[in-house]
Amino acid sequence: MLKNKWFYSALFILIFPIFLYFNLENNSSLSTNQSTDLSSVTNEEMEQVIKLNPDILPMRIALANRYFESYDYSNALTHFMYVAENTNDTELKSYSLAQIGWMVYESGDEVTSLSYIDEAVRLTPNSLLGNTYKGIIYIQNPVTRNEGIKILDTLRSNSSLLEDDLKIINEILVLYED
Repeated sequence: MLKNKWFYSALFILIFPIFLYFNLENNSSLSTNQSTDLSSVTNEEMEQVIKLNPDILPMRIALANRYFESYDYSNALTHFMYVAENTNDTELKSYSLAQIGWMVYESGDEVTSLSYIDEAVRLTPNSLLGNTYKGIIYIQNPVTRNEGIKILDTLRSNSSLLEDDLKIINEILVLYED
């Protein structure tokens, strides 16, 4: 009886990671419209899953966004950099580069920030995030203000733009338009 117990325990230990890998791999290959609800999962739990499965990029992005939204840029940066360096998915790479660019801008380095954001926009020319960040940065600089206004004004007419984002863009344009 004891022999069977150890056999089944060993079998479970070997099979469970394989099951977990394929299950999570399937989740990561789903479109972004069918993402897993992570609202009840803590950051620490997500970190543990990522530690065991570093290439679960949608979970990394979700966790990085949590850190980003709470201004914990050092933790967000780690995950966005990993995605930017390890994905072939242009959308994920562009998104990560735009987020990195904004964090760098927030740290006071406009030149480096724009290099990340420009790369994000180069990869995905219609990137709402990358173009929004670029427009916001440009509009604040008197030398590039007109180009920033043009970028943000163009974004205003994009039907994909969320209502909250449109409101922010309109508020920024009111501040800087003549």
